[in-house]
Amino acid sequence: MPAPKDIILGIDQGTTNTKVVAIDGQGLILGQAVRPIATTAPEPGFVEQDAEAMVANILACIGELRERLSLRPAEILSLGIANQTETLVVWDAETGRPVMPAIVWQCRRGAEELKVLRNDDALRLVKARTGLDLDPTFTAAKLLWLKHHRPSIAARIGSGSLRWGTVDSWLIFALTQGKTYATEPGNAARTMLFDIDRIIWDPELVALFGLELAAFPECRTSHSDFGTASAALLGAPIPITGVMGDQQAALFGHGCYEERELKITYGTGAFLWMNAGTSPPPAPGDGIIRTIAWQIDQPCYAYEGFVMYAGKILDWLAERLSIAGGGASVAAEAEKAGTSAGALLIPAFQGLASPWWQPDMRAGLLGLSAATTRGHIAHAGLEAVCYQIRAVLEGIGDGRDQAMPIAKIDGSMTRSRYFTELQASVLGVPLFVSASDAMTPYGSVLMAGLGAGRWRTLAELRDLPRAGEKVEPASASAYQASYEAWVRAVNVLIAGYGRN
Repeated sequence: MPAPKDIILGIDQGTTNTKVVAIDGQGLILGQAVRPIATTAPEPGFVEQDAEAMVANILACIGELRERLSLRPAEILSLGIANQTETLVVWDAETGRPVMPAIVWQCRRGAEELKVLRNDDALRLVKARTGLDLDPTFTAAKLLWLKHHRPSIAARIGSGSLRWGTVDSWLIFALTQGKTYATEPGNAARTMLFDIDRIIWDPELVALFGLELAAFPECRTSHSDFGTASAALLGAPIPITGVMGDQQAALFGHGCYEERELKITYGTGAFLWMNAGTSPPPAPGDGIIRTIAWQIDQPCYAYEGFVMYAGKILDWLAERLSIAGGGASVAAEAEKAGTSAGALLIPAFQGLASPWWQPDMRAGLLGLSAATTRGHIAHAGLEAVCYQIRAVLEGIGDGRDQAMPIAKIDGSMTRSRYFTELQASVLGVPLFVSASDAMTPYGSVLMAGLGAGRWRTLAELRDLPRAGEKVEPASASAYQASYEAWVRAVNVLIAGYGRN
């Protein structure tokens, strides 16, 4: 039986699922519970979720874990939260009820409003202060859309009768039953309203977007006291002692605590994050995000490359090519073919993200011949993921003039050994493939453990066990010509259909 107050629960409120894990004082995962969360698209380009369903899922997952593991409240030390970033939630300050669906990070609302602001001065200011591009992915664009299309809601945000925030702020407020309205730097950095060098909400950025915001969530360090989850909800008061964005939490969970250490998570999209150290780093190449990973005693910065379509490519191919069994079967079909035979897939179904930032582009399938099979197209889908990741790493600066650390990877696509071998070969970098699909909630647990005093140093966290296997690259030159052809195809589509 675990010692009293030895268990930490880690919440991962993602875009597809809600997941909660229970981890003991040795860093071992005792169990996890998962609930799907619905995403709706009421109009083209719109993506919404029910914010209250997020909370209901969390409570159901915690209840399931407590029952399955026979957990008593006295055994739970604290909670950690990791969450999808950029998503906007707006709720009533008194009742705590959301007044509209959450506007999900994938939503393109705000794109038209941002076009008015897209000039050299605005681009420079946003890039310099936030590290971000002027893009509707980020929260400020969604607030700007509210100003133009939901003026009554915007007015109430301006008067203070409504609260706004990213998913972390919403969950903290909901779980503490309104006692804490807060965020942390990694989440705040994704709003386009936060100066990542000075670690403050920036009034000049607020003015740039013409927003009236009566209140901001208080920005605390990532391992702070974020209040106590209500006993009325959880059966006992449980402190919330760690909060992070989901990709930041995965970087933390993988133990990437030193500069240049990196991780890649393959889910609906793919996210490459590289630790950039504790001093504000220089601006990277175009299309790469300079951001905050977390803050303990001092901020830890990161470079991020974001791929819009990764696992979702396989889902799309499974449907369009009538491959039963979903993404896993697409990967098996690709392995059977062993080559794309010159087929090139440019997966710009909702534009291209890093390092291009071309939201208006659309997808292309090129290089087909009469002999092209669905296996070849499936292989082109796997290659498209690998090539996007290589382009991101090159955009950051892949360090060929110095030793590149092993890339730590996780996510649903890594269950395919063929895919991981392909990715290692395309990058020319060894990969450590995590055996766990819970690195994001695991990272939130480690941060919460620091906040609760269970662990004291990053060195202690680095020494915790992390199961997985190492995958070595074959000759990267085998894919060099195909990668160059793929990049040329991207450039052709940008020239014809992209944003200048």
